[in-house]
Amino acid sequence: MHIGKRKLKSVLAVFVAFWLWQLVRIPFPDLEMHPVFVYIYGIIEIRDTSSKTVDFGKKRIKSTVIALSLGLPILAVSKYLQSHVSEGYLGIAIELGMLLFGVLLTLIVAEKAGCDSFTGLAATVFAVLFASGANTDPYIYAVLRAFQTIVGVFIAWLINVQLFPYHGKSLASNADENVETSKQDDSQKTIM
Repeated sequence: MHIGKRKLKSVLAVFVAFWLWQLVRIPFPDLEMHPVFVYIYGIIEIRDTSSKTVDFGKKRIKSTVIALSLGLPILAVSKYLQSHVSEGYLGIAIELGMLLFGVLLTLIVAEKAGCDSFTGLAATVFAVLFASGANTDPYIYAVLRAFQTIVGVFIAWLINVQLFPYHGKSLASNADENVETSKQDDSQKTIM
């Protein structure tokens, strides 16, 4: 079993996330003990190179901000419409219609904003923000989840770019490895 630097950096990201979140909890003790989304994105954004961490982190944050900026007003309109409709199928239809509209709008805006492969993520974040948080205020839940995503990306950036940068194997070392392999192949041919 090989435990490489990337695995160690991922563990460090979770460690930092836990303790940073405990500092956030000091003024807000009702927050959950474990910042699940900080853990998730702190681990995911420890990429195989520092440049990928920066590039993908920017796109993840952009996607999250798009989802939040569309999600909050659409959620507000949905809640408003539902408060003026009696319970039943019409309320369910309104909520489903607003969810579908929001997903489509988020996909369009994320694509126009150049989120590339993170366009689907923006729509997923919108759906999670729209549909989750039944036990809490949905607006606080949405902002908290987006905040956790941004903190997770920041922790990954701090660890993988600032503290322990890795730029991948250099072209020179790859060329040296190829020359060495070629020499070994030639020597084996001579022996045979």
